[in-house]
Amino acid sequence: MRLPFSPMLLSRAPAPLEDSGWLYQVKWDGVRNLTLVESGRVRHWSRRGRDRTLLFPELDGLGAALGGSRAVLDGEIVVLRDGKPSFAGILERDTGGGRADPGKVRSHPAVLMIFDLLEHGHRPLYQVPIEERLRLLQEVVPPGPAWQVVDSFPGEQGPDLFQAAVEHGLEGVVAKRLGSTYQPGIRSRDWVKIKRRQRILAAVCGYTAPAGRPGSLLLGAFRENELVYIGRVGTGIRPEDLDLLRTHLRPGPCPFPRVPSLRDRFARDPGPVVWTEPVLTVEVEFSEWTEDLRLRDPVLVGFSSRLAEAARLQ
Repeated sequence: MRLPFSPMLLSRAPAPLEDSGWLYQVKWDGVRNLTLVESGRVRHWSRRGRDRTLLFPELDGLGAALGGSRAVLDGEIVVLRDGKPSFAGILERDTGGGRADPGKVRSHPAVLMIFDLLEHGHRPLYQVPIEERLRLLQEVVPPGPAWQVVDSFPGEQGPDLFQAAVEHGLEGVVAKRLGSTYQPGIRSRDWVKIKRRQRILAAVCGYTAPAGRPGSLLLGAFRENELVYIGRVGTGIRPEDLDLLRTHLRPGPCPFPRVPSLRDRFARDPGPVVWTEPVLTVEVEFSEWTEDLRLRDPVLVGFSSRLAEAARLQ
């Protein structure tokens, strides 16, 4: 298959099943990545086909590790802090002018979590059952300083693995149907992600104003010393919350360094927007981060007495 291509996508499920017809892997909170290793050279592409090869020089050793053979790998690139993946950390690495910042390479070292082998030599493996692909993956890719093959667990251990992942602050698990093939670009029921709900403290930086009254809250959080836009939330807002917003939030200039696009994640135009000084904080529950640092499926849990400076990306 010609690279880059859209990788196989995951459906969602509410809870893991104890089922021998599946295998389970830990879900790492990183950015999806396709890797081509060929003749000792290594190239990387994002899920949408963006070339990110020069952003991750610490992964170049894969070429020598595979002995010059050709392989196409599917995985996630993560940045670990205290042994846990940091989504803010990987975004620090996965941005910029297309070339790695040496300082960030040292302060935010990346690790490639490899969970599938799609080609080996010049043999396509897309139609090979997943359990055989994983067996070959273990043989082909040795452990390395900046990459590792993700462990797989029997389906009977799915609920226990999910509980262990949650207790260790990880994102969740992925269930993959035994005997299934790799389907590029397809959101298949053969791959299912089961994720814990997460919470974040966010600063209210404005609100949409349909019909002249507050609607969805526009949220921000600090990444180092810069306030960044992380999306909007409307679910969970009560009528009495609207009175609180009118009382405490005064209109002002946009608090972000650059006015963010509000249409990159939402199909509909949000309509009139009122920007405010970020003096009010809220607690928000959400399912996951998108690759452009937006909250997915956010729900307002409640208002907080903490200062906006406490709203930080971890």
